Amino acid sequence: MSQEHTNSDQSRVPNHELRQIRERYERELFQQIIPFWERFSPDVEAGGYFTCLDRDGTVFDTDKFTWMQAREVWTFAELAYRYGDRFPEKKSRWIDFAHLGAEFLYHHARTEEGYYFALDRWGKPLVVPYNLFSDYFVLAAFSAYYRVTGEEWARREGIALFELIQRRKPCPKGRWTKQIPETRSLRAMSFPMMDLWMYQVLKGFLPSETLLSLAEEAKRQILNLHIDRKERVVFERVAPDGSHPDCMEGRLLNPGHALETLWFLLHYAEEQGDRETIDQVLEAMLWTADRGWDSSQGGFFYYQDWKGYPPEKLESDMKLFWVHVEALCAFLLAYRYTGNQTFWEWFQRVDAYTFSHFPDPSYGEWYGYLHRDGSVASTLKGGKWKGFFHIPRALMVCIDILRAMEGKR
Repeated sequence: MSQEHTNSDQSRVPNHELRQIRERYERELFQQIIPFWERFSPDVEAGGYFTCLDRDGTVFDTDKFTWMQAREVWTFAELAYRYGDRFPEKKSRWIDFAHLGAEFLYHHARTEEGYYFALDRWGKPLVVPYNLFSDYFVLAAFSAYYRVTGEEWARREGIALFELIQRRKPCPKGRWTKQIPETRSLRAMSFPMMDLWMYQVLKGFLPSETLLSLAEEAKRQILNLHIDRKERVVFERVAPDGSHPDCMEGRLLNPGHALETLWFLLHYAEEQGDRETIDQVLEAMLWTADRGWDSSQGGFFYYQDWKGYPPEKLESDMKLFWVHVEALCAFLLAYRYTGNQTFWEWFQRVDAYTFSHFPDPSYGEWYGYLHRDGSVASTLKGGKWKGFFHIPRALMVCIDILRAMEGKR
């Protein structure tokens, strides 16, 4: 491990400070986040969940987006798995909530080509299965559901879905593809990112050699194509040879996706004892943080253009909830591994911004979308792109890391 990132002589954070942060995160998870979704999201009449929720939990759209449904199944099942022994009175309720979504997806969203992207409240299809990420999240949902229930149908469907994903990955949108790949072919970092998360969540569900192969291929693509050490940039999309087409898509930077991918890769590399990869990941985290942080208003930008041109995305200067919680995971994991104060300082900076801007003390849960100056851009607590997933997952991850750090003292 390079001395640049590891310095055992630097003072470690005191145990009482770690404990205070962990307890704050636990209060946020168990008293603010989970109760909001338990109260307002389950659709006990039609199955599945309402995810389009306003500030006070009011349902403003009853359509059901498959990846939001699947993420919620995964989260309830994961809560039952992680905290069922600690909260036995809540475990059965979490499993019941997971069952509500898993059954809805299985009976309404399946097709031979993948899972529909959107359904109406009662499960009638609205949008074709063009989006492979729906399938990824359904796979994660069924694996987590199987782990806490042992229901065999979930295992069978999950394995079949994994095989379908592998077949579809070379042309993920299939017959719904709009682009002409012969003119400009781009490789997205989102697929290796998801494969690294699959390595984490599918342990015990698929053979270890299958998952290891998946993760190694994801690692190669990220290190060889997306992380540009010369330019000190993590690119969202690249040409198949790793070059950067001089167009808006080719110059696109997404600090949130970069940090999410990097902490997945750090988690994997740490487990494998792969110090060369660890060094590259730690460097890339700091590049991403330095470039992506808004030095005048605070918080991470949503999108940036590599060369500083106006980004294609009109929401590029907004501050989004998921970007910041993934950054918390990234910097806390990096600090646990290295002991380097730079990562702890980044964690503190992101923690301070996140908890002073996103939580809603009046109604619980968090706002998802802020203007550049940190003011609330939308009062929704859930929608087509925000649901019961990123915030609870990040809090669970950070709580685990903090507990591990406390236990070392």
